[in-house]
This record gives sequence, structure tokens and C-alpha cells, in this order.
Amino acid sequence: MRRRWVAMMWGLTMASLAVLTGAPAAWAQATDSTRVAQYRVGAGDVLDVSVFAGGEAQEHATGAVAPDGSVTCPLVGALHAAGRTVTDIAADLRARLARDYYRDPQVVVVVREFGATVSVSGEVRHPGIYRLNAAHTALGACVLAGGFTDFASAHGARLVRVRAGKVETLRLDLARMSQGRSEDVPLEAGDRLDIPRRML
Repeated sequence: MRRRWVAMMWGLTMASLAVLTGAPAAWAQATDSTRVAQYRVGAGDVLDVSVFAGGEAQEHATGAVAPDGSVTCPLVGALHAAGRTVTDIAADLRARLARDYYRDPQVVVVVREFGATVSVSGEVRHPGIYRLNAAHTALGACVLAGGFTDFASAHGARLVRVRAGKVETLRLDLARMSQGRSEDVPLEAGDRLDIPRRML
């Protein structure tokens, strides 16, 4: 009975990886599992770390990534996390636990809460999630995302943000901003910037 319960919990934990990492409403609809998997952890993110070995759950910890980029993990203590994907962190932790504590451990790392991030979707070369401290403005976020594709309609960009529980949608003319004809727009944590495809 216990093994059946452990197996069920392991399955639920694995299944929750994509769900939990995509949980924040501020950007979940603008990303897919591939982009979430490529997300690089940063200071302020809260990570869930679960360790399984011998068919049973062994360790579990939840902790925020510190300003120095480290997070406290079960048994091994501080582990560098900033700038790495959850897959990278899990592989590093698994190797350390296998060396000193468990035989063939399995490690699941989930981003439970995200720090200050913004997402960029649509007609940019690298849609995804970016740290707010590296993408202060709408144009800055587009630059981080690799710039516009050949099919982008920079005149019709849309910025979606949530304030006091209410969703606000702003229309932005990024083409005018890039020409210095209008002021660039500062971004806020959780903003979603979408660049539509132009009509041919």
C-alpha cells in the first residue's frame, strides 16, 4: 500500500513540474512548456526541491534564491541556482546526492513562485521569460528577446499587466519608440508584452 502511495505521489510530482512552473497567471498563457523548461532561475524565485530514492520520498525543501544566486538544498546546503534551468539544478543536486548519500536518487526541482519577471511573446526571435532587472522597458525587453522578426507589427504591440487584481491592456507603438518619436514604456513585474504578426 505504501509503495503504491509513493508511486502515485511520484507521478503527481513529475506531472506537476510543467503545471507548477507555468502557474503564475501573469505569464502562463504567454508561454509553453518548452519556454518554461528554458527559463533560467534568478534571485527571488522560490524553488521546491524533492528527492526520491529507493522508491520513496526522502527529502523535500522549499526556499528562495538568495541575492547571491544560491539556494539551500536538502543535505548539500547552498547550491548555485541563478542563471541555470531547473533541469540543470536537478542534475547537479542529483550528482551530489548520489556521490555522498543515496544510490540512484531522483530529483525534481520546481519553480513555485517567480521573482520579478516579464514575458515577451509573438513576433520576436526568442520569445520567453526575462528578468525585469534586465528588461526595464518595452523596447529593452524586445532587444533581449532577439529583436523583431520580419513579420512583426511593431506598431500594434500589446502590453498586458495586472494591477490590484484588474487586468489592464495597453496598446504600444514600438516602431515610434524605436525612432525616438515617443517615450519608451517602463515595465512592471509580471507584464506580458505581445508583438503581433502584421497583415500581409
